[in-house]
Amino acid sequence: MNNIIFSIIEEDYSNGKLIVKKLSKELKIPFYYDKDIIEVASKNSNINKKIFYTIEEWKLNKFISPFPADFSIGFNIPYFTDFVPIQNKVFIEKSKAIKSLVKEKSCIIFSKASNYILKDYENCIKVLIYSKDIDRLKVLKNDKAIVVKKYEKYLKKLDKKLLSYYGYYTLESFDNKKTYDIFLNSSSIGIDNCVNILKILFNSKIRL
Repeated sequence: MNNIIFSIIEEDYSNGKLIVKKLSKELKIPFYYDKDIIEVASKNSNINKKIFYTIEEWKLNKFISPFPADFSIGFNIPYFTDFVPIQNKVFIEKSKAIKSLVKEKSCIIFSKASNYILKDYENCIKVLIYSKDIDRLKVLKNDKAIVVKKYEKYLKKLDKKLLSYYGYYTLESFDNKKTYDIFLNSSSIGIDNCVNILKILFNSKIRL
């Protein structure tokens, strides 16, 4: 295989960003966060970036979605396009952006539901990073950009948002073991060991 892709999803504040940065540096491959993907999606679709970011903050309800958001990909029927809700349209554009970024070179996609978007890519290693809540709270409290009264409540809010986002767009549970190649507990394994494990997977995959 010429190019290997990582799809990495994390429970918020499980040191996923740090693992991604270290992995990217050691493997010498680029990484893309949601903001990078939104930049590409907005440019290609002419949908304002603010709309993408606004919808990222919505609490979506999977029970009002009659089908997974990528159902309409490939249909160029004006009526059908108009029928698709805006939150589905932006996900479709994000999906297109991710697929364009992974087309030619090895890279890391650090984005919610990227494992679902790349589910049919045999050269993609799908990873879920999580950690103990006590450790997540420590990371959250060290984030100077976040100031809240009750950190535990805020963390639970983030967890619910991830569940609703993933469930709405995929009609699946984000922690379904069948949709990942590996689960990594950064609390018990440690950041450097998580990076080393992913490097081993990358090198073994590239030899195939």
